[in-house]
Amino acid sequence: MANWQQLNQRYQTLQIREKRLVFFGLLLLLFWLLLMYMLEPAWQQQQQLIGERQKFLLQQQQVQQQLQLLQQQLAIDIEQPLRDEIASFTQQQTELSVQRQSQSSLFIGADQMLALLREILAKSQQLSLKSLATSAAVPVVLAGQLAEEAPLLYQHKTTLVVSGAYNDVQQLLKELERLPWLVQWQQLDYQVTEYPLANISIEFITVSENENFIQL
Repeated sequence: MANWQQLNQRYQTLQIREKRLVFFGLLLLLFWLLLMYMLEPAWQQQQQLIGERQKFLLQQQQVQQQLQLLQQQLAIDIEQPLRDEIASFTQQQTELSVQRQSQSSLFIGADQMLALLREILAKSQQLSLKSLATSAAVPVVLAGQLAEEAPLLYQHKTTLVVSGAYNDVQQLLKELERLPWLVQWQQLDYQVTEYPLANISIEFITVSENENFIQL
């Protein structure tokens, strides 16, 4: 109470101009305090909202990054290497099939061989057929083929015995050499019986895909 009286006395001693300054100063101070009282909760709420928004934006950014990462992982087809491997094996199988068909054209079948021998002997009318014999087929073991796998090719040995003059036999050999198939000469036996006639035994090897080559 004494302090208030002292302040009042000092205020009364002030000039009018000074009193106005004190009055407006106090009024401004009260207004500022009132303003702070009213705005402080709103400011704090605003700061809280700003903090929450920043936190939300950060979480949203993290979720977006995770989503992009998942999309990148989904874009990687884990089955693509398997499909590439299947395509590679399919291509190899196709190439091997083409090669096999190309090579198969070099093999001679049983029906072709019989027809061929008839045609050759028909051209060589001076030759007479003494005998025609075949041996059992021998399986051909290919490189990389397992022992338990079924044979793919068979080797056939044919022995042809004819009688005739040397020139006629030579012509027969030329006809056989011109064959478009794989023919390997294994043995040629020439025995003169009564000049200029001779018996000629021709043993040759052929390859086919059939075990039953020529049945006589």
